[in-house]
Amino acid sequence: MTKLPDLTPSSANRSGESVADVVGLGDVAEIITGFPFKSALFTENLDDIRLLRGDNIGQGRLRWAGVKRWPNGDVQDLAAYRVRQGDVVLAMDRPWIEAGLKFAEVRREDVPSLLVQRVALLRAKQPLTQRFLAYLVGSPAFTNHVLAVQTGTAVPHISGRQIASFTFSLPSTRRQEAVAAVLGALDDKIAVNDRIAETVHKLAAAEYARVAQLAERACTLGDVIELTYGKALPAAQRRSGPVAVYGSGGISGWHDEPLVRGPGIIVGRKGTVGSVYWSHRDFFPIDTTYYIRVTDDQLTTEYVYFLLTRLGLSEMNSDSAVPGLNRSRALAIPVHLPNGEVIAEFTERIRPLFAMREQTARENQTLAKLRDTLLPELMSGRLRVKDAEKVVGEAV
Repeated sequence: MTKLPDLTPSSANRSGESVADVVGLGDVAEIITGFPFKSALFTENLDDIRLLRGDNIGQGRLRWAGVKRWPNGDVQDLAAYRVRQGDVVLAMDRPWIEAGLKFAEVRREDVPSLLVQRVALLRAKQPLTQRFLAYLVGSPAFTNHVLAVQTGTAVPHISGRQIASFTFSLPSTRRQEAVAAVLGALDDKIAVNDRIAETVHKLAAAEYARVAQLAERACTLGDVIELTYGKALPAAQRRSGPVAVYGSGGISGWHDEPLVRGPGIIVGRKGTVGSVYWSHRDFFPIDTTYYIRVTDDQLTTEYVYFLLTRLGLSEMNSDSAVPGLNRSRALAIPVHLPNGEVIAEFTERIRPLFAMREQTARENQTLAKLRDTLLPELMSGRLRVKDAEKVVGEAV
């Protein structure tokens, strides 16, 4: 198990690096807010450019499920809102949820995309470096600043001026680069694991696509599964633990007691409608979701997962005052299934792939926890870069 170096007062503040005066973020970073694109012109044409909205920002990463797009023929005057690799983006509406701050460092696969209103983009200006800026925004100090200055109760929000008002001690460029390199080694390993998990998922999906062509039985979705309501679990009632809490946007926090035993499937009911998630472990789906009960003996949870991802559930928003996934309408969808023997053979082939994906997820959870432990210690100067390098070297 990775052990952190001693951080008692006798070993603290011995980095040997001088620290600059306190500066305001607005003095060392350009802060750009997005363009008010008209929703009536949004498209879902895969050839059009992606729109980066607050809904697309998770905790440290962008997620493109349910992405909206803008016509490629109408982007000539929008160069100022083009997102670049390495940019840091921050949701301005509900910038913090129980899962953490909604910010991300833009990766190569996230471009091209255009910045939408109520999203802030941050670019470093000398002497601040861009990679250090990403870790600065991800630090507990910045989160505490956001929580202290955000306004509004129903929909908390933060302004560009409030973002700019964050103050911090700016290290030398040399130390910024060293800190970013240490933490970046962990993030690079996480990114490698993410690519492995994505490749594994594609292999399993390709196998499903092949098997699905062998369908010989027609029925409705409601003939083979149940969509069961999740249960409300306000943040104030959650207790720290290893159980993932799922909302319609994915993992939204953690708890010490599951509602459902894993492995299982979660489907977005309100919010990110029709989203589909797989949980290898026990989990707690909240009331913005359904979870799946398989009622047909010939089906497996693994097969149902891929089946659900291909039914277009995200396009089944109800027309009520509060849009959501209508259970009756979803369960009435016609489906075609292979026989039980084919499904059993498919499941036996892809279960090792699911296990590999779970292994990378667990490793990433450990790496992220280590990164988040080292981050404030390095930012404050309480931990020497050399000590952090030893810890990271053991981990990766």
